[in-house]
Amino acid sequence: MNNIAEVLQKRFEDHRIIFWYDTKSELLEQYQEISLIGVEKIHVQSNEFEVKYITHKQRPKDKFLLYFSGPKPAHEDNWLLDMELAHHVFQTDPEAMLIQEMGLDSHFKDLVAEHIEFFKAKDRKTKLKELLVEGDSHKQIRHKMLSVLFGTENISFTTYIHAHTAAYLDGNEKHNRDLKHYNLKDFYWGEIKQQYHYQSDNPSLYDFLLEVFNTHFVLGKKTNLRRDSKLILSLWKDTILYREYFAKVSDKIAVDISVEDKLYQASIDDIIQDDLFRLTDLKIIHELSESISNEHITNEKVLYYVKQRENKFWYNEVANLYQSLIFASELISLIRKYSQVNHNSFEASTQQYADTLFEIDQCYRKFVWYYRRTNQNRILTTIAEKVEKVYTNDWLLTYNNNWQAIIDKLSAWPNEPKSGQKRFFANYVKPIIDKKQRLFVIISDAFRYECGAELTKRLQSENRYHATISHAISSLPSYTQLGMASLLPHSILSIQDNSDIVLADGIVSSGIQGRTKILEKNVGIRATAIKAEEFMKLNTVKEGRDFVKQYDLIYIYHNRIDKVGDDKISEDKVFEAVDDEIHFLIEMLKKITNMNGNNMIVTADHGFMYQHSDLDESDYNESTHSGEIWKENRRFVIGKNLKNDASTKQFKGADLGIASDIDVLIPKSINRLRIKGAGARFIHGGASMQEIIIPVIKITKIRQNTTTQVEVDIIKSTDRITTNILSVSFIQTELVSEQVLPRAIRASIYAEDGELLSDQFRYNFDIQEGTERLREVKHSFQLSAKASNKYKNQRVKLVLEEPLEETSKWKHYKDFYYTLNISFTNDFDDF
Repeated sequence: MNNIAEVLQKRFEDHRIIFWYDTKSELLEQYQEISLIGVEKIHVQSNEFEVKYITHKQRPKDKFLLYFSGPKPAHEDNWLLDMELAHHVFQTDPEAMLIQEMGLDSHFKDLVAEHIEFFKAKDRKTKLKELLVEGDSHKQIRHKMLSVLFGTENISFTTYIHAHTAAYLDGNEKHNRDLKHYNLKDFYWGEIKQQYHYQSDNPSLYDFLLEVFNTHFVLGKKTNLRRDSKLILSLWKDTILYREYFAKVSDKIAVDISVEDKLYQASIDDIIQDDLFRLTDLKIIHELSESISNEHITNEKVLYYVKQRENKFWYNEVANLYQSLIFASELISLIRKYSQVNHNSFEASTQQYADTLFEIDQCYRKFVWYYRRTNQNRILTTIAEKVEKVYTNDWLLTYNNNWQAIIDKLSAWPNEPKSGQKRFFANYVKPIIDKKQRLFVIISDAFRYECGAELTKRLQSENRYHATISHAISSLPSYTQLGMASLLPHSILSIQDNSDIVLADGIVSSGIQGRTKILEKNVGIRATAIKAEEFMKLNTVKEGRDFVKQYDLIYIYHNRIDKVGDDKISEDKVFEAVDDEIHFLIEMLKKITNMNGNNMIVTADHGFMYQHSDLDESDYNESTHSGEIWKENRRFVIGKNLKNDASTKQFKGADLGIASDIDVLIPKSINRLRIKGAGARFIHGGASMQEIIIPVIKITKIRQNTTTQVEVDIIKSTDRITTNILSVSFIQTELVSEQVLPRAIRASIYAEDGELLSDQFRYNFDIQEGTERLREVKHSFQLSAKASNKYKNQRVKLVLEEPLEETSKWKHYKDFYYTLNISFTNDFDDF
């Protein structure tokens, strides 16, 4: 069907009779070829009376196309004037054809003529028709033409500017050419002038953006732009499609308006809320690093500053830097508080470590982990050196030197109390299996106590998981063979001659086969041991459940941390291994629950010490021990007839609960023995808190929900909006805890028809302490000009949304309603 036929067929949807005047008699052939469904064609040639009779008397409901060759007659000579006025006249000049094709009224003919080039492409016409609605004005149609030109889904000048900038930064001049070619350039810049008060004799996109950024930069040069031009920036940062171009143009403008120079003398408080330039975050990070290094800032202030940056545009790029600063600050704060703690007894000291002091080692691990993720950025060089110095000298060395005084007084290692590792089976495993409940025991090699504390916290935030942690004291020496054997049911542990291999009741305890044999012999129920890798390979639905049904007690072994740390080549990645292990254990626990396992225990054979920086000579022990050495390690020596000096503490096998005539030497404090070829930064085997205190985490899966998200409300003093700025106080109604989880929100003001009328505010409500007043967060929403024009006196809503898990989308959370009563004087900004 040709174009004329398509237009006519569309017109017949609304009209019964259509008049077609072919003024120059050029389209007779096309008329003759046209075939319209349900329409009869009549060529009117001095048969007007017949036509009227047929169309009104004979067939008053049928549709007719009346074709006239030649010009339209004058009214006084037009015998069918009454019919013509009552029905529709089809015109065939280009503008008229386009109007009819687009479904527009005749008074839009001048608009079509003005932008005729726009209408010459079918795809542009099709896209525009999809946007048009009945009642559109000339201005609204031009707005929609711009939407087609810029290829945007939203009919919004803000979005047009975002799209225009994207093309500009890509070196694509198409939009500029199209604006000129389609005669929309004057309209485009006229609207920008009207909406934002942008004044320029020679307007350009980059010049306009320079003014926008300058106006809203806290240290920038103010211009005459309207306040709501801020929405161009705030909404830009929230778009998935164009946010990368915000970053690019921001970096370009930062150079052109000398942002670095402006930031040089600025304080953190001056710029803490700025969200326009990457350099702002770098300045804040630099200042915080200096202040933390010099100990001129409190940990609370550091946390406050980072919290202010948390929802800013650049945060994700520099999150590892900020997190490094958080843990560096907390580490130094805790060490200053606890490093000189006095040790009164073995039991009291180990309990204190398990209650609070482990946090120092956890902060150090988290600092190093985040620091490495920054690719060890130079901006943190000073703080990294400070952390290593304080952690090594003021914590590890000082604390363990004091702790050594307790160790020196010991005549025997405390294996038998409830916290003794050798009592693990009796204290933790037997009570559960005695109740005829299936139990999974997961043993993660070198999973020290602070790692277990983090795992417990994460599990407590998992819905329907109940997790509690207690501590145990590992056997001494704190090495794998002895620790693994101590966790098994046994009566007697001994060490095989001339080795470090441990026997449980005469059975070699190393390897899955040996451990399974010990379980089968000493438990009295169906029990087995399996490697974690093999267990995770089992299909959950079939293989896994079939495997689990065979046993009442399953020991699962995993060796990630110790394997990475004990290798000199990979020991610097041990904290990455810890993070991987925590994720792995959570996956394993979920797999177990999917196999109908409800009771689980996670523990370790021993802990470890790790120093990320290279060691000094003073960290090595110049021991002059001698005798029949069976096994020599950085942190222990096993043998017979050993003689030691003042640098080591000596135990007999019986002192350690080992039924062998052996001697064991343990270097004092954190010192290492010189062992050729062995790694020195990751160590275990000795008696430091970090090596001997291990986690025992009891986990159960329950049917009831165990977690909720914190509620967020607003303090609403009025339901009327009277200015273009609306200040809103958000309140976190309760404190975040293990079971009450944080809630991230995005808040915006919308008209009831879905039009976005303000900037978008994001915040993660995760406050864990403080009064209700301290849980209050304020934001001033900037409303667009539409709020005081198109939507004046209408009801609008403040919409709170929250992230949809595992997507980039948001879901509805809450609404709060207001009525717009903005005075016209607000349109004058600061006039």
